[in-house]
Amino acid sequence: MMLVEESISKNTNAPVIVLFGGNPYRRHEVIYFLKQLLDVTIYGTLSEEEGMAMITALPKVDLILIGGRYMPEQRARIKLFAAKNLPGTKVSEPGVEYPYDNEAIREDILRKLY
Repeated sequence: MMLVEESISKNTNAPVIVLFGGNPYRRHEVIYFLKQLLDVTIYGTLSEEEGMAMITALPKVDLILIGGRYMPEQRARIKLFAAKNLPGTKVSEPGVEYPYDNEAIREDILRKLY
């Protein structure tokens, strides 16, 4: 099975999400789940370093989704970077802000982006 690493919307105005993940299978599950339900572009990364490089390289990021494996100090660095360099970018933290399940992730993204 080919694991999904990203999902690019055909709509150039679609919101852009960068997923900071840690497990390629869970990254695949989350991206596949969200692309079925929302018109968004999602880039999945597997480490803090990869995620930071991605958000730096993209012309726009509307939401950063921080996965469950990230430690509080990593979360703080990611959120501080976003606040300083990506004004208006929302942050979603399943397992911290709300329960860690797909439906709760979808609901939080909808609340923050639409």
